Amino acid sequence: MDSPEFLRPICLVLAALTIIAGGLGMMVSFLIMGSGTSAEVTSGASGFLAGAILITGGVVSMTILTTRQAPLGATKNNFSEIS
Repeated sequence: MDSPEFLRPICLVLAALTIIAGGLGMMVSFLIMGSGTSAEVTSGASGFLAGAILITGGVVSMTILTTRQAPLGATKNNFSEIS
């Protein structure tokens, strides 16, 4: 089940934005974790974890979108001849 080709660049941009948002969220959460109270440290750690999940999701999405599937019946030797 292939997605239409015009959606691929849009999804790549959204995946990159997800990675950027996760990184920025992790930076802000890291600053909050430097606080003295335990409630703020806990909230910073939660935000740090959420940023890590966003980065992981963006990287997985970009990997799936950028890898190209071989056509049916293609082998390693004749893949360049088919496409």
